[in-house]
Amino acid sequence: MKTSKQINSVQFLFIIFQTQVGVGILSLPGTLHSTAGNDGWISIIMAGVGFQVVIFVLYSLSKRFSTLSLYEYAPKIMGRLIGTMISIGYILFAGLTAILVLQLFQVSINTWILPRTPSIVILSLLSISGAYLVSGRVKVLGRFNQFVTILVVPLVVMILVALRYSDIRYILPIAENGLSPILKATPEGFFSMIGFEMALFVFPYLQNKGKEALVSLTLSNVAVTCFYCLITISTYVYFSPRQFETIQDPTVYMLKGISFLIVDRIDLLFLSIWTVSVLTSFGSYLYISSEGVKTLTKRKRATWPIIITTFLILAISLVPHDMFTIETLSNFHATASYFFVFGIPLLLLIISTIRKTELKDKPQ
Repeated sequence: MKTSKQINSVQFLFIIFQTQVGVGILSLPGTLHSTAGNDGWISIIMAGVGFQVVIFVLYSLSKRFSTLSLYEYAPKIMGRLIGTMISIGYILFAGLTAILVLQLFQVSINTWILPRTPSIVILSLLSISGAYLVSGRVKVLGRFNQFVTILVVPLVVMILVALRYSDIRYILPIAENGLSPILKATPEGFFSMIGFEMALFVFPYLQNKGKEALVSLTLSNVAVTCFYCLITISTYVYFSPRQFETIQDPTVYMLKGISFLIVDRIDLLFLSIWTVSVLTSFGSYLYISSEGVKTLTKRKRATWPIIITTFLILAISLVPHDMFTIETLSNFHATASYFFVFGIPLLLLIISTIRKTELKDKPQ
């Protein structure tokens, strides 16, 4: 692996972090509240704990084939036919994720910022920006994600400012309805925090593949869990339980009622910064999908795979749809996430361990 193409542990951390943080910021508190009430924030913590198991599996698998991506070592473990089918599955899964990101982004932008702007304009701008970002490959992706992560700071500041108008009694008593609703809502937190599977495809470009990589994955998990907990708890102590029943995207509603001395619409500032997080998340899944096409077609350059993949994702996203269609796709995607984020990597790890299949002569 050429040094010019490699990323360091910090860039690896921010790639995973930015892949996880996306459209879920706006709707997650409301989704969790509908199932677990004001204890939804506990579900996020439990999802974070569960993800640590996923992290260990992904790290252990990637470390066995430290210079190969999943697209390259899946056939070595499962055979050419099944390995190719697994690769196609990941291409489609990443493509579906990118489509959902586009559709949910378009709905949010049309709802809160640009109600009269045609969908094709919003979707095309994000798609082209994502394709341009991915065309720089992993090195550029790592640098960009590292640079824009600083924008999380003003997001946190805005959330903390909203706490001035909070009432802690809204989330008391804790676990009022028992553990069952909390456990039931945990998968919702899990789906909103997916993104660790990106490690399966960027691990070969990592300079230090030792414990630093595992630490980076763990820190990303802790950071995202804390960030989502902060957003969720802030909305729970801002709105009463009765208000939550009639509110869509509570994070935006909360910020809509707050203003600074020189900024009147804090919610618009929040959404503008949030757009960057959506771009990085979309770019990561576009990378996974286009990299799979590049590997399967045995192309040396990724230009055409990126163009073709972007065009197909954009074209499907432009097909007329309503919220019912989006919810149906989201439910299917949620089920598929179990397999592609945890199930298949665990299976590959077990089989490669039994067969003692790994990449020999790993570079240090």
